[in-house]
Amino acid sequence: MSVKQYKLYLIDLDGTIYNGDKKIKYAKEFVDYLNTNNIDYLFLTNNSTRQPKEVAEHLKKFDIDTSEEHVFTSSDATKIYLKGKGYKNLYVIGESGLKNTLSSFNQKENEDCVDAVVVGLDRKLSYDKLTIATRAILKGAELIGTNPDTLLPTANGFMPSNGGQVKYLEYATSTPATFIGKPSKIIMESAINLFSYGKDEIVMIGDNYDTDIMAGINGGIDTIHVQTGVTSVEDLETKEHKPTYSIKNLFELVK
Repeated sequence: MSVKQYKLYLIDLDGTIYNGDKKIKYAKEFVDYLNTNNIDYLFLTNNSTRQPKEVAEHLKKFDIDTSEEHVFTSSDATKIYLKGKGYKNLYVIGESGLKNTLSSFNQKENEDCVDAVVVGLDRKLSYDKLTIATRAILKGAELIGTNPDTLLPTANGFMPSNGGQVKYLEYATSTPATFIGKPSKIIMESAINLFSYGKDEIVMIGDNYDTDIMAGINGGIDTIHVQTGVTSVEDLETKEHKPTYSIKNLFELVK
């Protein structure tokens, strides 16, 4: 099956461009093809701990030639969402990537007069932080999760990711969270709105059906499943909504 050519490619990272600390074959060739032909693309990541410049630097380790303008994080999408809501005062649980991205907001140290509690992965999470967040939410602050991921893959195995932190607060406060990252259509709409292309000119590429492919489906755009990560071809057979395409590797997109 020949894959349609698109004007904007939204691309997952882990499992699509690299696997943990390992290169994925043909990822470099695909990105080089996009750069050479001046085709628009964004690396779309749920990771809120790094800013775009740091992500671009990290990609150099895998011989991926790109720049921060081609990176869009769940923190970036969260910032757009917060501005759209008119929020000013936040209580933020997260690391420097998230806090620096949200530096234009008033980040409070307590639960008083908080518009939203924003939760990203925090590897120094404490009971005190959760207590302040709980009190702010009970006072009416919106609970926002940068992403719903349950596990974070590392070179030494899986670690708990942000989803568990948010679930704790949902359970403690009986308050459902607004999730920004994949598979939410919020991050998709935020990324798509940075360009002027029609949805039929945009595609989402990723290895994980539950995050990447469902993000594309929820965002109303075509999807390309790449068979280099989490979801196998056999797994796809069990899904009600299939991706537009499933390919062995990214070389199939180099024209």
